Amino acid sequence: MCISSDIRVTSPALTFLQLAAMGDERGCQYDIEDLALIGLELCGTYLLDTSWDGLTNTGAPLTSADKISLVLESMRGAAGISRAREALPLVHNGSNSPMESILCALLTWPRRLGGFAFGPVSLNHHVITAAGDRYVDVAFPEQKVGLEYKGRQFHALEQVGRDDRRQNELVGSGWTIINVWYEDLVESHLFDRLVADVARALGVRLRIRSDKFEARSALLRARLLPALKRFGVETFV
Repeated sequence: MCISSDIRVTSPALTFLQLAAMGDERGCQYDIEDLALIGLELCGTYLLDTSWDGLTNTGAPLTSADKISLVLESMRGAAGISRAREALPLVHNGSNSPMESILCALLTWPRRLGGFAFGPVSLNHHVITAAGDRYVDVAFPEQKVGLEYKGRQFHALEQVGRDDRRQNELVGSGWTIINVWYEDLVESHLFDRLVADVARALGVRLRIRSDKFEARSALLRARLLPALKRFGVETFV
């Protein structure tokens, strides 16, 4: 898009490809995990902006995984295309907060990146209940298992009643709902328990044969820890 003779703006989908071909402000090239997190933001309903209050929720996503895919398909051979194609399968539509994106990354990204490869996943998944439309933060629709991010425990107490009623409506529609607190993501023993609970609810037996996986999982959580600490204070609903 041409705003003026001196200013041109690319679409969010094309921006994803351009970022795959360039470095960040430090001159470091974005890796697959960086691109995937940016993709989750572009395809979600939040924007991270250090020039404002750090986080802004939007009424609609800037783009979608399908639109990014179309751009990549139309620009074969472009700089960064291989990196962008590798990152795109990690991107899902509908995340409503950075914490939901992080939860999705930790539990659904492939094990070669330190995730647990649970899936298929749907973010802010639409569920029709007897009481009306409801949305599940991180959902595994095939098994009707959903994860609801609650924030820090002491910050979320005010809305417990409202959340519990919403959860009851989902459970009444045949869903299993697992509540996830900030502490479950930052404390290793609680995170291990969360993973075990999710696997049990999904009917998945964890068979991790790689001796290096534990290190990769810890590394992924370590690189996401700054964002967890920055955005985990808030409770997203």
